[in-house]
Amino acid sequence: MGTFFTVLGIAFALFILKFIYDNFLTDKADKAWQKLKEQDPQAARMIEQNQGLNLKTNYRIREDGLYLWTFQGNGLNGYIAGISIGLVFQKGRVGKFEAEFVVALSKEEVQQALQSTATGYLQEVSPDTADYEVDGKQLFIRFYPDSQKPNTYLELIGEITAKGLRLDLTQHFINYVKADLDSQVLFKGAEFIFLPAY
Repeated sequence: MGTFFTVLGIAFALFILKFIYDNFLTDKADKAWQKLKEQDPQAARMIEQNQGLNLKTNYRIREDGLYLWTFQGNGLNGYIAGISIGLVFQKGRVGKFEAEFVVALSKEEVQQALQSTATGYLQEVSPDTADYEVDGKQLFIRFYPDSQKPNTYLELIGEITAKGLRLDLTQHFINYVKADLDSQVLFKGAEFIFLPAY
């Protein structure tokens, strides 16, 4: 009989602790979070961005800045003096810009890039705009330079990371010599760093 009352007492104590936690401690945590968001919005954004480290978090593409990858050195296909690729995401679409040199952008330049895409540019049909898909933390993008040739495209496949994106860049094309479809891996594991506009 003593064991029964001991188990009943433990269950009752757990019920009381859960009641206190639900009614008092979680309210304080929510209030503290709202206060942090008001006092230090940059820190709050950083916390939200790094929630990807939690295994239960849904990964998402950020639209309040751009993702930039720059490279200089020996690539898979020889030495590259410099290359930069930027990706801007907005409302289910992505825009790409490329430069044949290493780009460094200030916050003002990132803001200008976002403002230039806010005019509906990403919704237009262009070789530098495309739809994208996110599955968990996996990202899939295809840019078609010629809409009349659906077998020719630049494919970016990879994952969303805590700092940005890690993507493999592959060019798919028709090889007229072989009279068949062919692919060329341009880069593996290109690290796109997220640059916030604000």
